[in-house]
Amino acid sequence: MMPTDHSLESRARIEKDSRGESCRVICEQDLLELSQILNIPLHQMYLQSMEKGIVPLRYLRNMPSITLKQQITLQTSQVAVVGAGGLGGYVIEGLCRLGIGALHIFDPDAFDETNLNRQVFARQNTLGYPKVQVMQECCRLINPAVQITAHQIAVKGQTQDDLFADVQVIVDALDTPGDRLTLAAIAGKCCLPLVHGAVAGFGGRVMVIHPLDGRMETLYGGQENACSAEHLLGTPVLSPAFIASFQMMAVLNILFGKNQSRDSRMIYVDMEKPSLDFFEF
Repeated sequence: MMPTDHSLESRARIEKDSRGESCRVICEQDLLELSQILNIPLHQMYLQSMEKGIVPLRYLRNMPSITLKQQITLQTSQVAVVGAGGLGGYVIEGLCRLGIGALHIFDPDAFDETNLNRQVFARQNTLGYPKVQVMQECCRLINPAVQITAHQIAVKGQTQDDLFADVQVIVDALDTPGDRLTLAAIAGKCCLPLVHGAVAGFGGRVMVIHPLDGRMETLYGGQENACSAEHLLGTPVLSPAFIASFQMMAVLNILFGKNQSRDSRMIYVDMEKPSLDFFEF
């Protein structure tokens, strides 16, 4: 029989975390049922559960690296990912699994066969379909508590800053210098940190660009119409998968308030050597 007590506490049970410590958890099915019974959006049910100290079972293995307080921060955060290709796909899937409350995805393109080598959502059955729509549908299956807004557009004008009004961080997963410079200008106009990532061949780089610090211009100034290094060297799957992890960590650090020093370093990774270097700006 269905429980008559429709409280979160009535559905909670005790589980041990990775350290062997006991904590209260609640499973996905119970959260879904309570959401329908109480007519409360699922993302709000997740938030209410965590605020009561009850961990959604899907997040149990995030802990203790991510505390319950930090998980609540993620649940109440909004992140924009501009570019839904190799880098963007891994970032979007990862942030969805981590439990970001809302993701705004921007990309005008559809999947084609050249994407199959590296783009996590590119499959035989998604070829020809808009990337943002495919990702929206897949992410709902991965984590239905994450609100996904799909924008099948290119971000090419500084007047598009109103699209980022509700977000706390923008992720740059683009591939051309001109588009990156435009996005950096929008981030500066919105006073938002921009997590820059770029890949080419077996290498890549990551850097947090703070509002109006001018470092994107240092990297790409005067190259607005230049071809990207990715187009010249190709992009095996290893590079976007690896660099996307650094971008996701940067997003977490910003949302958790761990990146307040305005660190000016750029991480550069050469996977063939292998080597990881830092460059000061």
